[in-house]
Amino acid sequence: MTAQFARENARRLVDRPKCLASWYKRRVDGHKRRHSLPAGVLPTKVPDGAEDRGSHVRAKAPPAKRPELTDHVAPPPPARRARLLVDELVTLGPREIAPVVRRLLPLGNFALEELIRSFPGPLWRPSLATDSRLPRPDEISASAVALLAFDSEAVPYLARLMRHPSGQVRYYAIVTCGAFTNMDLVEPLAQAALDEDRDCRRVALHLLSAYQHEPVYRGALAGLRQSASDETQSLAVRRRAISALTQLRDEASAPLFVDLLSDPDRGIATACRVGLRVLTAHDFGFMREPWLRWLAERGRQIRIQWLIEGLGDARANIRLLASRELWPLTRFLQPLAQSANRNEFLTAQRNYERWWSTRHPSHG
Repeated sequence: MTAQFARENARRLVDRPKCLASWYKRRVDGHKRRHSLPAGVLPTKVPDGAEDRGSHVRAKAPPAKRPELTDHVAPPPPARRARLLVDELVTLGPREIAPVVRRLLPLGNFALEELIRSFPGPLWRPSLATDSRLPRPDEISASAVALLAFDSEAVPYLARLMRHPSGQVRYYAIVTCGAFTNMDLVEPLAQAALDEDRDCRRVALHLLSAYQHEPVYRGALAGLRQSASDETQSLAVRRRAISALTQLRDEASAPLFVDLLSDPDRGIATACRVGLRVLTAHDFGFMREPWLRWLAERGRQIRIQWLIEGLGDARANIRLLASRELWPLTRFLQPLAQSANRNEFLTAQRNYERWWSTRHPSHG
């Protein structure tokens, strides 16, 4: 019994490798490989009739094509982009420009250079010279609106436009300044007040007067007085300067106008006599002596006092001028009619004197 058991056990040990090999083969053939292939690896296709050698070496997938540098289109430089946008802008109407203006703003000076190159562009309202009020930029052109969007950055460019050779460009540049409140515009507007074009001068003086309470305004008036007295300037420029000072009602110009009454040019002297009449509501003609005596007596007074005194002048045109000039300064009495007699003016004078002594006793 024991010997037989030993023989059977020995036989099983001999046959065991065969059984294990058979079991392993069935295991491999009966089940698929469960692990996934490495990423980016494709199985190699085995040709028909080729010997199956089990697991074959897999080929890598071809790398994705990298874009060449030449395939990338670089954006145009800022100057080019600004030109393209402005060329588009000037073809648009008031309700279409907002998106283009927003794209121009980040381009800064590049955009501003292109805007002044095309300024004013196609006008939305071509005839403005006779308007009773200054138009807004959104009533002028697309370029004017875009300049306004740049706010203070546009001011130096407007100053350049006000020196442009074209009168039309200068005019619309000055008109556009009306939408700004910037001290840096005072000096360019003072220069524009000497422009050869009458409409340019008219608008510039209108805008300049809005800065009369600013310190820089006094400097601009001093510059105009210098132009009026500078004999190296052309006579036309000097006359325009005198006219500008008169229209701005610069009472500090009265002594200068008295000095220039003796100027060799009759046009200069005449412009100064007109200026003195408007400023003082007095008229002593072209002779300097009576004007100098009057300045010695009244020169320290302010202009309202000169005008109140002018209400009693013997000449109707002087009285009427004084009444009309007093109204915007005081808002006290409405201007008298041209048909009013001298007694009415004298009554107005007494009323003004009482009003002045009550409100300004130190200037009595």
